[in-house]
Amino acid sequence: MTASTPRDDMRRDTAALASILPALMEALPDAVVVLDRGRRIVTANRRYVEAFGMKRADAPCPACPDALGAADLVTPADDGARCATCAALDFGRPQRGLRQVPAAAGAVRRYEATFTPVTAADGRVTHVVEVWRDITEKSLLEVQLSHSERLASVGILAAGVAHEINNPLASMLAGVETLERLLKRARFDAEGIAEAAEIATMLEVEIERCRETTRKLRLLGRSYDTTPGWVDLNVAVRDTLALLRYELRTRDLEVAERLEPDLPQVWAREAGIRGICMNLMLNAVQAMNAGGCLTVMTKRIDHAVALSVGDTGTGILPEHLERIWDPFFTTKPVGQGTGLGLSITHRIVTRHGGRITVDSAPGRGTRFDVELPIHGPGGEG
Repeated sequence: MTASTPRDDMRRDTAALASILPALMEALPDAVVVLDRGRRIVTANRRYVEAFGMKRADAPCPACPDALGAADLVTPADDGARCATCAALDFGRPQRGLRQVPAAAGAVRRYEATFTPVTAADGRVTHVVEVWRDITEKSLLEVQLSHSERLASVGILAAGVAHEINNPLASMLAGVETLERLLKRARFDAEGIAEAAEIATMLEVEIERCRETTRKLRLLGRSYDTTPGWVDLNVAVRDTLALLRYELRTRDLEVAERLEPDLPQVWAREAGIRGICMNLMLNAVQAMNAGGCLTVMTKRIDHAVALSVGDTGTGILPEHLERIWDPFFTTKPVGQGTGLGLSITHRIVTRHGGRITVDSAPGRGTRFDVELPIHGPGGEG
C-alpha cells in the first residue's frame, strides 16, 4: 500500500471543500456573488438572488452588465474613475464602502459592501467576490442612539438653558409691567414715548436671546439622519460654548477660544458635527470640578480642518485609554453619563472620513484632536 503524500492530502481537502462550498455560500447571512473578469455572474447565493435578482437591467456601471456595479463606490484612477467592482478587478486590491440600493422588492436598503479580488497562481486577478451586508436596521439604531445621546446632553444642560431663558423672560416681564403703567397714565409726552421706545427695544433684544437659545437647542437635538451640506465648524463651536455658558460659570471654568478665522466649511451632516462638539466639550467640562480651563481650537491642515478640545482635569488612567471608545464604558458616577458619548463621537468622525485621537495622563488633563476632510463623504464613509 502506497503512503499518501502531503500533495495527495491537499487534493483531498480541496475536493472536500469544493463539495461543500455551495452549501457554505447558502449558509451565509450576507448576499454573496462571484464575478469573472467579464463582470459576469459565476455564482450567487440565495440571499443575493432574493435581495437583488440575478441581473440588474439598471446597472449603473456600463462595464458591469451583471453586477450591481456600485457606481457611487468609485476609486480614482489615472484614466478616470472606476466602480468598486472594476477597481477590484483592475487593481487587484479589495474595495469597501456603504451604499443605498433598491432591493428586488423595491425598498431602498443600506448595505456595507466589500469587493475582494481572487488571484490565480500567476498573480492575475480572475474573479471578484462581492459581499453585501444589509445594515439598514443597524444604521437606524445608530441614528437613534446618536439622537438619544444628544437629547441626554440637552437634559444635562437643562439648568443652564433654563437660566439662559429665564433671565430674558424676567427682563421682558419687567418691561411689560412698565409699559402697562405708562398706558394707565394716558399721557404720552416726549419723555414717556422715549421710555416706551427704550423698553420696546429691550424686549426685542431679550426675545432674540430666547430665540437664539432655542435655535441652538433645536440644532443640537436635530436627527442625525439628514442630508449633508456645508457646515461651519467655528459656528458649531461657538453655539456649543454658548449652551455651556451656565455650566462653565457655575464650575468657575475659564475658556481659551482659539478659532482660526476664515476656516473653510466642511461637507458634513450638521447634527453630527454639533454632536462632536457637544460630546467633547461636555466631557471636558465634567472632568473639571474645581476650576480649570477649557481650551477649544480650530485650524486648517492641508485638505482638512482640525478641532482640538482640551481640559485641565484629572486625566484618563492608562488602563482606560483603550476602552474610552467602547459603548457604555464610563468612569463617571451613576446617573452622570451613558457611556455612549465618545463611542458615538468616534463613529461620527470616522463616518465623515476623519480621525480622532486622545492625549491624556493622570494629573495633566486630556486633549481630544479631531481631523475632518473638507471634501469628505459627508457622514456616509
